[in-house]
Amino acid sequence: MKTFSRISIVVALGLLAAGCGGVTLIDPAKPQVLGDMTVMPQIRWNQFSTDHKVWTVNGPNLDSLHFFAGVKSGQPLFTPFGARKDQMAVFDAKMLPNDVQDLVVGTLEKQGYQNVRPGNLAPCPFGSATGFCFDLAFTSPDGLEMKGLVTASKRDASLDLVEFVAPSEYYYGELSPTVSKVFASIQTK
Repeated sequence: MKTFSRISIVVALGLLAAGCGGVTLIDPAKPQVLGDMTVMPQIRWNQFSTDHKVWTVNGPNLDSLHFFAGVKSGQPLFTPFGARKDQMAVFDAKMLPNDVQDLVVGTLEKQGYQNVRPGNLAPCPFGSATGFCFDLAFTSPDGLEMKGLVTASKRDASLDLVEFVAPSEYYYGELSPTVSKVFASIQTK
């Protein structure tokens, strides 16, 4: 557990440093514009701004909702704290949904997560478009079992992707119904 606490502190400090220390409280009643996406938060979230937006209720290691908006061909989803951009797999506009799923898996593995297993890849609504969604199961670097949900859409040679991850014990079950409502609220321009 000591390792998990140290990793939690390092990740939280990294998020704070990357976002210039800014944490914003998200009003559940106000639509939030994230690139070409607009979503209804449903509940009060804390937002960290790194090279993408991250929302959390209980802290970034207990639950995190990541918004990757307008990822262009040749760009990674994001560059994790301590990694180099040239080490990351990049999005390609020619990618099929299963390729994007592999991109997410590779990005999680670069963050130190282990045994990343995607599943249930299927077409899903993404605003007014048809996108795709899938589940994730993986293990944190210190052995914590994690689960995730991802929804995404490719439009005009760019990728919009929303990823929710949380420990499978308690936090995933607590927040996944709310996250499903956030996913359903997505509107695109």
